[in-house]
Amino acid sequence: MDSILNDTLISVVMGIRYRRDNTFLLRRALDSILNQTHTDLEIIICERGSNSIAKSCLIEYAKRDDRIYIIDGSKTSSFSEQLNLCLSVSRGKWIARMDDDDYSFPERLELQLDFLKRNPQYAFVGCESLLIQDGKEIGQTDFPNEPVVKDFLFTQPFIHPSLVFRKEALEKVGGYLGIPRCDRCEDYDLLLRLYEKGMRGYNIHQPLFAYSVPPKGITNRNFHDRINETRTRFVRFKELKLLPWALPYVIKPIAVWIVPKKLLVYLKNRTIKK
Repeated sequence: MDSILNDTLISVVMGIRYRRDNTFLLRRALDSILNQTHTDLEIIICERGSNSIAKSCLIEYAKRDDRIYIIDGSKTSSFSEQLNLCLSVSRGKWIARMDDDDYSFPERLELQLDFLKRNPQYAFVGCESLLIQDGKEIGQTDFPNEPVVKDFLFTQPFIHPSLVFRKEALEKVGGYLGIPRCDRCEDYDLLLRLYEKGMRGYNIHQPLFAYSVPPKGITNRNFHDRINETRTRFVRFKELKLLPWALPYVIKPIAVWIVPKKLLVYLKNRTIKK
């Protein structure tokens, strides 16, 4: 791949470990990027440990569209390392995220790129997202347009796979931290490190993305993941000089684990815009 950056090329980076019985979601995700109104893009996929049908699907897509590049991620040990490997070979001035079980609306990248070009004060941009559960739309996010540090205390005010970054911003903070503490919370850590450096993000107040959430009453995070998030919160909040007053928010992930599932579902539903 040519290393020359151009002003319109968007590098869409994906870390994939796809193990579902069929490739419907993977195909939907890839098609949603390939069919963007903004066509000057590349999709860089670091694949690690997917099943045979997913690997065949990726090979099929890469043969059909030369904008797709597949990287062998078998030597990586975390999602952060997969994404960093994608970043290391990306050619674009702009870095977009995408996951294999979500999908982007056709104008997503066009509108996000236009926003960043018109607003150089922002390092990255997200958008509102439809929330998809068990194949059905259950509502949408309702984020602040211009999140500040305090908006990160209870939860993250961005959907990670909906973001488009200035590549130079990611380079300034060294990309994702590929350390055990950041497993399953690499996005939260990254965004707060950007904020530590005085960089900011913005949410376009319209849904340009569809985000898959776990089935009702089920969490996709185990207790070890909660410990990682608690440790990450402590480190990042300390660097941002939010301690000691923000300590209750540091232990929030563990508190969530203890809360009865029915109560947690009720509280989550109250945050969803119907």
